[in-house]
Amino acid sequence: MIYLDVTSAAKSAVNMGVHRTVRGIYRYLATSYDQELTPLRWDFQRKNYSTLSNREFDNLTQPFASYESPQAVPLNWGWKSWKDDWTRGSRLLPLETCLTEHDTLLIPDLSWDERIHAWEKWKSLLGKKIAIFHDAMPLNIPGQSGSNDALFKDYVIALGHLDQVICISKEVQADLLRYWEKFHIPAKPTPVLVWPVPFDTARPDNLPNQASRHVLYVARLKLRKNHLVLLDACELLWKKGLDFTLDLIGVSDAFLDTRRILARIEELRKKGYPVQWRKHISDVELNQAYHDSAFTAFPSQMEGFGLPIIESLWHQRPVICGRNGAIGEVAEEGGGCFLIDQNNTQELTQAIEQLLEDSALYNKLYQQSAMRNFKSWDDYGKELALILQNPSLRPTQIFTP
Repeated sequence: MIYLDVTSAAKSAVNMGVHRTVRGIYRYLATSYDQELTPLRWDFQRKNYSTLSNREFDNLTQPFASYESPQAVPLNWGWKSWKDDWTRGSRLLPLETCLTEHDTLLIPDLSWDERIHAWEKWKSLLGKKIAIFHDAMPLNIPGQSGSNDALFKDYVIALGHLDQVICISKEVQADLLRYWEKFHIPAKPTPVLVWPVPFDTARPDNLPNQASRHVLYVARLKLRKNHLVLLDACELLWKKGLDFTLDLIGVSDAFLDTRRILARIEELRKKGYPVQWRKHISDVELNQAYHDSAFTAFPSQMEGFGLPIIESLWHQRPVICGRNGAIGEVAEEGGGCFLIDQNNTQELTQAIEQLLEDSALYNKLYQQSAMRNFKSWDDYGKELALILQNPSLRPTQIFTP
């Protein structure tokens, strides 16, 4: 039996980054393992795992089923009696009583919360305990993750109580091993398994669209995502007389982060500049947004992976992004990206202007994006199955797309 922690994807209709990947892992395992898969969510009141309620299962499998309009934070969309329905149909499933030597607990979820306090006592449990580590951002850039920052060091230490930790990029693997060494935690196997294209539909055949003069940025409204740098760059170009539009798509984040970004957007809108925040939208609308765009900007300072880069290239839309760390790992794999110092407003300004005005450059990057190969969910699932079946993988054994 595989017990799969899907807590965040079960409690929220957010479908970005980790949530999207958790749902994809569930879909793949549900198809491949059928009766041998049990999705779980952490019960914060009873401090153990529970099976999913009907409402939670709907969130996991159909996050946009009750979608009515874009939301800043689409938490429990359409639940008129959320408190009453939250646990209806679920039951407590303590791992201490059900995990056998043939079973696996897989935790692809973000887990820097009280779940980590159970991991040490589970060291002696039978079966394999495996987590997916997404990034070390709160340690790399302190102060940008709200109240959870204080827990993150404990989370990294607690990962050492598990049997394996799958990392989503080489940079994430290096960070985890570095912090384990710093905190005097013996290293466990840390195979790298990069994310696939998050969509399970056929790749769209989007034609070049430079003439739309429409720029798209898909990211959570968070300061390290560099929305403010992007907005500064666009204002310089609008003042220069360039005609183009900018759409921002993504959920809001810590109140101060979002407030600063939204204030800047409103300032630009009052000046008559064509920028809008479309909040969190459904996959149907997201696919249309990529189709309608000329190219995307992804000026985030640092990522564990950089999934919107893959999303954009899969839609055959060139991307302006940095070349550092995990972002560079994704961007440099097969072309289609305009690489810059994403913290330099002038470089970002010039890159946007070039992709708006230089048809030869645009078409070159478009062709590169169209020619890129992408890891599918089937590819990802086969590599994940290999990791689940082989508990002796060493940190140096790297899985690549």
